[in-house]
Amino acid sequence: VVSTQSTGYLVEKEGDKGAFYCVLDTGLARTSSGARIFGGLKGAVDGGLDIPHSSKRFPGYNSESGDYDAVTHRSRILGEHISNYMQTLLDEDQDASKRQFSAYNKEGIMQYIIEEMYTKA
Repeated sequence: VVSTQSTGYLVEKEGDKGAFYCVLDTGLARTSSGARIFGGLKGAVDGGLDIPHSSKRFPGYNSESGDYDAVTHRSRILGEHISNYMQTLLDEDQDASKRQFSAYNKEGIMQYIIEEMYTKA
């Protein structure tokens, strides 16, 4: 049910009361599958909000097989891809690694503690 008020819109879902109903509005920004906004969407859904969505947009969805891999999505959330890139860059070019991750180095964040850092947050 949508009703217009002088201050905005009121959107209510018909039927039984349940989780807080939300709609993801990305505005005019283009979205692509695996974009960060869908990580936020996943967190909001896991937190209990009722947001219509499809797992096709989450990291870990394989469009060829049609399967969603939650482990891959979890590794993206916990920064495993960053950790792997830090290690690869460190092995190949230490100067480039120092430039690319200078803020991390300044804070004492190394590739092997990134997952722990995100888990604590």
